[in-house]
Amino acid sequence: MKREMVLTALTMTNLLLLAGLVLGRVLPAVAQGEPRILRGSGLEIVDGEGRLRATITIQPPGDGVTETALLRLMQPNGQPAVKMGASLTGAGLSFVGGDDQSYVILDADGAETRLRMVEPGGRERLITP
Repeated sequence: MKREMVLTALTMTNLLLLAGLVLGRVLPAVAQGEPRILRGSGLEIVDGEGRLRATITIQPPGDGVTETALLRLMQPNGQPAVKMGASLTGAGLSFVGGDDQSYVILDADGAETRLRMVEPGGRERLITP
């Protein structure tokens, strides 16, 4: 009789553990409490087909260039359409048209500020203060 009780208790314990494992995989994960901060040295976002569509990276210093934080938004073909960068020496923003022949660049590097616009066919306009 004692042996049957021990086996029954062991079976119930195993069933409870199994139910906990199944529920842990079935129920969705939810955030606990207040929002948390995601920390890392970079972030890549891909679309439903696995193509890279956006990145946030830290480019290391080198060849006279200081460390740069860079945000890129890409077209489905992988071509960067929007770039935004910031470093100790300046910041810049660029937009590239879908034809890859038209673009706008706005940058300020401490010494000067420029807005450069290029249209298809090579027509260019540079605006400085």
